[in-house]
Amino acid sequence: MTIDNQLDQASETESEVANTDGLMMQLDYAAPSQISQVNEPSDSLSEAQTTEHTQHVALFAQLNRSEVNFHGKVKSPLVFRDSLLALFDVVSSDYRYVPKDRSAYTVFMQMRRASSNKNLFTAQRDYFTWLFDNDPLAFCILDPIIQVHEQGVSFEVFSRDEGCYAQLTLTNEIFEQSPKPTLGTTSIDYSATLFNGIEKIRDHQQTILDIGHEAVGLQLLETMPETAEADTDSTVTTPTVKKQIIEKRINVPKSWIRALLQVQSAGQLPQDTIHLDPIALYNVLFELRMHADIKGKRRGLLIELRPQQLPVIILEPFDITVTSQVSQQQKPYQGQQAKLIRLWGRRRLSLLKRLLPHTGSVSVSLLGQGMPSYWTLKGKGFHFTFAITGFSQANWSQSLNFDLLLPKRPLHNTLAASEGLSGSNSNDDDNGLSVLIKTLANTPSTIEDLVKSLSADASLKSVPISHSQVQQWLLSGTQQGLIRYEMATQLYHYRPLTQVPLDMVQFAYHNEAEKQAFDLISRTDAVQKFSVQTVAVKGITIRADIHVEEDRRTYHSQLQLGDEGLVTKAECSCPQYLQHRLTHGVCAHLIALRLRYNQYDPNNTGNDSWHDTRVLSKRVPSKRLHQPKNKQESVQVKATHSSLMTLPVATTLDLTALAQPTAQSHAIASDKTQALTTQETAIAYVYITIAHKKITIEQTIGDKDTRQQLVFNQPAQAKAAFLQHIARFEAKGFIENQGM
Repeated sequence: MTIDNQLDQASETESEVANTDGLMMQLDYAAPSQISQVNEPSDSLSEAQTTEHTQHVALFAQLNRSEVNFHGKVKSPLVFRDSLLALFDVVSSDYRYVPKDRSAYTVFMQMRRASSNKNLFTAQRDYFTWLFDNDPLAFCILDPIIQVHEQGVSFEVFSRDEGCYAQLTLTNEIFEQSPKPTLGTTSIDYSATLFNGIEKIRDHQQTILDIGHEAVGLQLLETMPETAEADTDSTVTTPTVKKQIIEKRINVPKSWIRALLQVQSAGQLPQDTIHLDPIALYNVLFELRMHADIKGKRRGLLIELRPQQLPVIILEPFDITVTSQVSQQQKPYQGQQAKLIRLWGRRRLSLLKRLLPHTGSVSVSLLGQGMPSYWTLKGKGFHFTFAITGFSQANWSQSLNFDLLLPKRPLHNTLAASEGLSGSNSNDDDNGLSVLIKTLANTPSTIEDLVKSLSADASLKSVPISHSQVQQWLLSGTQQGLIRYEMATQLYHYRPLTQVPLDMVQFAYHNEAEKQAFDLISRTDAVQKFSVQTVAVKGITIRADIHVEEDRRTYHSQLQLGDEGLVTKAECSCPQYLQHRLTHGVCAHLIALRLRYNQYDPNNTGNDSWHDTRVLSKRVPSKRLHQPKNKQESVQVKATHSSLMTLPVATTLDLTALAQPTAQSHAIASDKTQALTTQETAIAYVYITIAHKKITIEQTIGDKDTRQQLVFNQPAQAKAAFLQHIARFEAKGFIENQGM
């Protein structure tokens, strides 16, 4: 990113006032990082850099942090090039939905009429001046966080829409290091010019990576009068060289830092991990590129997990199933219960396309329905972790759903607080985290090694050291920006996000309404008459009475959640909503209602709500088969169809099957007949709804619908029958679909 320094200095005071999100971190760089091609020897370059046709990649680190240096020759230039380009794709991506706005077109027409008599240069200058005044972050790219450690070099980036997180580690296997690197953490300047230069890296050229404080100097000659010799009266002026560093400054918003800390922390939560072949991920990207999204239809990515079976990925609404053949890298699902997890934001997976040719294995870590998913790609000399957060910046309902997964956020920074604490008055948690950080500063470790080392520490004898206690400290340190978790190697690194410890009070809550909502949800009698009513296909309706003791009033709040967990309708009886609706933000009562719904467990039989709907689904072969031409073909199709009813059927899109030799010659003759049956699959949905004393069972397979109603004398009998029908369908192979 290149921003005019004069405009930056002139608007610095105005931007601090205009930015309501707060300026939490300022990054100062020597502008800009660059890539240069060296063809002739130079005195300023080392002997390794003076080789003909050498690409020299210089990443200029942040100037106000401790010095970090790295110099190494790249062994695999193509892997180095594609991994950094994929990193740039993530940091510059923005998948936020932008509705049509006529105001921008109106302003454009006004500017067009005003600049009709101007030349091209004057009109272009006026346009960029207007763009900087109205949207100064239009060209802003938040630069990566870089860490030089014992295993190699790691990059961390977060996208512009705060929806994607990527972590790239280039191991020492890909470098030939000549000097000893200076370990540490800093931020680098990742400009568009550097991106264009990295694209030109080729395999036949030697590539060198340099990271350090290489400031670009501007020499200013100042004439200072000086007296010559004592016996002469004349004075001469000798020029004096004054060096000034050209810097660029980036103001990072508070929401970016908060989202970065949360997504990085969520990688340590309990998760389901599956393994895929790289060709399976390629098939997913291929089908997404061949099929455009349909307006009004589902756009989820269903991952079907069955114990000791290979995972299956289903693309909605086309019901295309993607799996891969059994290989050495792939392992069956090791869980004990069948699950159907739906993910959103599947188009963001296209950012991984550059790394697929170099990938040897793919693993996916799933946190739950609509929660962040982590896609880890491993190859020779690198591993790349890509996280899809599952929510956008404007989606407050999903962001709250994600916040509740994490434990209570710390209100102070441990490093800043430990300096003023004495040994007798120090908190055990802060003391334990401080000792843990000192241990990680020496060497990265796994959680098992940390438990052993902390158990032997003499300063923690009063604290019982256990696996859960150490994990709690690690999660607290990650939320404070002090620790980085590497999912590919399961190592914890000491990585301070900023030079000065963050003030955690500013990152505890989004706004004052969220702080009040968390306070209300912690009270025992704040949420009253809570009820959840699910209507098949339409969505979920949540109602409750929120009692506020300070106001001496009880407010009736209601939320309606549609597809993807989005709030489609919100109502509240508080004065803020009645006067301003949602134009002045969401009130604390609606946020408290959303948080209370996250604690709702539909499987709990003790719930007093008699309005609930369960959705179960199962992949079944389609009955609309092609009619055979003769009797012999009919018998063959019938036999094939009967065998398919006993085996799981899916439209397998796998290019590895083309390279496998056929085991039997007669299998080729039946390939066409089998293709007619296996390529036409459908998903059967079962909606089981309970409404007080009545149970409704709806089954949908393609265009056919069946409906059945059962009425009982008591609500308790209906509740028992409701659970029995769910168990009956699960015994038939149906999986509960909580994201419907």
